[in-house]
Amino acid sequence: MENEILEKYTKAGEIAAQVLDYAKRIVKEYMLVVELAEKIENKMFELGAKPAFPVNISINDMAAHYHPALNDKLSIKAEDYVKIDVGVHVDGFIGDTAATLRLTGKDELIKCSEKMLDSAIRIIRTGITVGEIGETIENAAREFGFNPIRNLTGHGLDRYDVHAGLIVPNIKNDSKYQLREDEVIAIEPFCTAGSGFVKDSGSALIFRWIIDRPTRLLEARKILELSRDRYEKLPFAKRWIQKEISPLKVELALKELLAVNALYGYQPLREDSGKPVAQSEHTVIVKEKPIILTALKQK
Repeated sequence: MENEILEKYTKAGEIAAQVLDYAKRIVKEYMLVVELAEKIENKMFELGAKPAFPVNISINDMAAHYHPALNDKLSIKAEDYVKIDVGVHVDGFIGDTAATLRLTGKDELIKCSEKMLDSAIRIIRTGITVGEIGETIENAAREFGFNPIRNLTGHGLDRYDVHAGLIVPNIKNDSKYQLREDEVIAIEPFCTAGSGFVKDSGSALIFRWIIDRPTRLLEARKILELSRDRYEKLPFAKRWIQKEISPLKVELALKELLAVNALYGYQPLREDSGKPVAQSEHTVIVKEKPIILTALKQK
């Protein structure tokens, strides 16, 4: 990996870690999720990065892809499992990290997700197979008596690409693919006492540009322009658009863009049996001794 690229990945990872640490420190009971999202985004820009995707703040059985709308009234309760998934980029090079917190204190479910992540990172090296990683993650979950989420995975990262081809399941699998030197991957285990599957739940709150297409609405053309140019084809939030276009017109424009397959919509993902979910995540550069980009540096 070229030094310039490594430097940008390193900076992105360090900022992602700092932002996640900041988020965990400012969460308080009855805080609106939209307020937390605003503060997290502002911190990214303050530290010299941009969002690689809208921060996911998914609570209890909501496993992933929840991001508040502009006037969202959802607030955080002390007993909630609050999953904060932060992605930042520096010139397109991404740091992706996540943690679960509970204001009443860390319990076995949260400890399980952390152990799943730590166990995987300990065995990562050049030549390890995806199958070995998945089995290690699942075994860690079973030690705690929980289930890994079977249809959520870790993933490869590339410039301006949050999900860059490589899939790293959180369960035992038959993949013989061997990790290669300098691959950048996000290890992202989820665990639950539930069935271990997630399903789409509700309307999309996060979107990604696919292709420019002719549209009837002026607002739809504006959203395409923003998603392509300002957001650099990375995922963006409905809330960001609502700050620039009236909410009613945003709804109509997004509906049109989805209908013509100009945008992809990420629906929130809920655990199938309604049980809480915990998540942990780090971004890693594969080496004989891997570089954990999003590990918080001690001052």
